[in-house]
Amino acid sequence: MSTETIQRPIRKEKNIEFFKPTLSREDLKGVLECLVEEHLSTGEIVERFEKTFCHTFKIKYAISSNSLTSAYHLALLALGVKAGDSVLLSSYAPISALDAIFLIQAKPVLIDLKRNSFHPCPEEFLRKKNESGAKFALFDHSFGSLIRLNEYSIEGLEVLEDFTEAIGATSESITVGKQSKIAICGLSAENIITTGNGAMIITSESNLASNVRSYKSGTSAKRNFGEPKYDYNLVDYQAALGIEQLSKLGVILERKKKIASAYLQAVQNSRLETYFQNPNEDTFQRFPIVVSGQNYEEIQRYFKSIHIGTQRTVEEPLHRVLEENHLEYPNAERLYQRGHCIPIYPNLTKDNVQRIATAIRRIY
Repeated sequence: MSTETIQRPIRKEKNIEFFKPTLSREDLKGVLECLVEEHLSTGEIVERFEKTFCHTFKIKYAISSNSLTSAYHLALLALGVKAGDSVLLSSYAPISALDAIFLIQAKPVLIDLKRNSFHPCPEEFLRKKNESGAKFALFDHSFGSLIRLNEYSIEGLEVLEDFTEAIGATSESITVGKQSKIAICGLSAENIITTGNGAMIITSESNLASNVRSYKSGTSAKRNFGEPKYDYNLVDYQAALGIEQLSKLGVILERKKKIASAYLQAVQNSRLETYFQNPNEDTFQRFPIVVSGQNYEEIQRYFKSIHIGTQRTVEEPLHRVLEENHLEYPNAERLYQRGHCIPIYPNLTKDNVQRIATAIRRIY
């Protein structure tokens, strides 16, 4: 495909930002009330948020933390990951997962994506599991595309599920966030719901919940000499925002699905690809389109010329971060080189969505 095949509209349009957080007056009111009442530490509002999370998702224990990295760190420690242990994860897993593995001084074992998929290749997963002797694995619902852990050989593994991009998803075949003994959900500004920055760790096993809490500072757990406690606590005004955000989760997901429907139809009427397989179940937290036969920079310039913000699918896939051979990760590399995430936040207007869908159709 040559650059001349991209049709560019003549009239200038207003900018469509790539992302805007979904905030309401109720969100701001809840935070303001916390600040007025000087709830600036970790207290009763955080406890209420954790209980609300448990009630919403019908789980026994929810423990908040101040970032996705800290949630990964605490969950991996609770599972028993130690220095030198091998941990299996996708090359497209969050960078926070890699940072947490490094904090423990464990060894990441990367898996390439399955062809035309956002998820790791099951065959390569099994091969690297056997080669590395790994006892731990991480899985995430990349872009809001639901991953089914029963498609992987996880026998004998301690598994951590990251459902950040699939929070609130419903499926007839799996229960999101409950496919492993312990799971985490990020709550940063770019996520489906947010506390500004933060995360939640969930489990139905009391020993794992106790383990997680024992590593956090400010708990009543006994300190052993030489064992650190981590200052990973969420604060009350962040929790107040989280409580309000949880109440809007259904509305947010419904709006994102409606926008995604317009994009999927546009992709079907083009030569582009997207890897979403279950539009009735996926949450479409982000929406990558894959453009073959055209370099990344040209497509980026095209969207910029029509005032539509886009981003790469990730800043860097983990195989690049670790400076591994790109040829060993052909599918992750293709998504990185050809993938463009387009805006899909609930505050997009109907006209915005139509402009973006039209822009997709004009690439051929």
